[in-house]
Amino acid sequence: MNDLILRDDFKKACPTVVEGLKRAQSIFDSIKSFEDIERIFLKGNGLASETYRSYLQSIKQLYEYTGGLNPLQITPAHIEAFYDDLVKRVDRNTARLRIAGLKKFFAGIRGIIPIYTSPFELMTEKLLKKLSKAKKGSRTKKALSKTEANNFLTWLSGDNTLLGLENYAVVFMMITSGLRADELCQLRWKDIEYFEGNITGYFVGKGGKDAAQELYKPAVDASRRYFKKAFHREPRQEDNLFYTAPRFNGDGMRPLTPHALWARVKKAGQTAKDLGIIKRDINITPHTFRRSYATILYKSGMGIKAVQVKTRHTNIETLTKHYIDDTEPAKAYLDTAFAM
Repeated sequence: MNDLILRDDFKKACPTVVEGLKRAQSIFDSIKSFEDIERIFLKGNGLASETYRSYLQSIKQLYEYTGGLNPLQITPAHIEAFYDDLVKRVDRNTARLRIAGLKKFFAGIRGIIPIYTSPFELMTEKLLKKLSKAKKGSRTKKALSKTEANNFLTWLSGDNTLLGLENYAVVFMMITSGLRADELCQLRWKDIEYFEGNITGYFVGKGGKDAAQELYKPAVDASRRYFKKAFHREPRQEDNLFYTAPRFNGDGMRPLTPHALWARVKKAGQTAKDLGIIKRDINITPHTFRRSYATILYKSGMGIKAVQVKTRHTNIETLTKHYIDDTEPAKAYLDTAFAM
């Protein structure tokens, strides 16, 4: 961006615009890499961990596609070309979510540069409709079946290293509680309550609301076994349940972060698929375990209203449409109905 040259009478008549232009130029000139984009537009803006990760992935893909173009130079044409390339590599629903992340990212720039206009505000109705088009059919995401979940846990339990014990405990906790990644990572031992044979975890849930979740005792016991091996003592009230492994000599153990958890789970899931432990083409993430929790409860006979309570969904349609995986063959049911 060239240096701004403004007439004195314009400066006097439109001081707010002038300041906005100067700020825009200053930010434009300060962006030399993707790390600068993350630092200026994402970090410290109060985004939830999953939202932050979604924005980061979307804008990084666009940045790489455009050859490192400054976000302030992005036009509707750039985004349309990016979308056209994206749908060649992923399904239309995934592409739509990437574009939705970009739309929110560019809208957020206005909070930093008030005079900024998002490329989405300049798009034609036809283009906006194209970018928001979803794949036809059920939008229910895939979940692990009871058999797949047990096979995955059995495989993880065979690794008795410190990392193996933690991976097993983390997955066991998530798939038997439906906790989100950031909810699990914030849990401390003082947040776990034992009462009349039940175990409850207390935390700050979605939307910053205080929340509680029933926990499964074998999963909590697995978490305790991991902690005792990691620290050679019983957990104290202020201790977190899970920690990151030291990365270098002299490095200490720090509470596990949602970002590290996602990376850990995706790596374990991919290895399980490579080894044939999980035979289906399914993307395994922490949220897969939340969907699996809902699906397993429902298919094991729990009423849909009870599942709604356990997953803390205010809208039952969201639960049935996006969480419970109802893709299964009819054979087992027909064999039961028409048994000779």
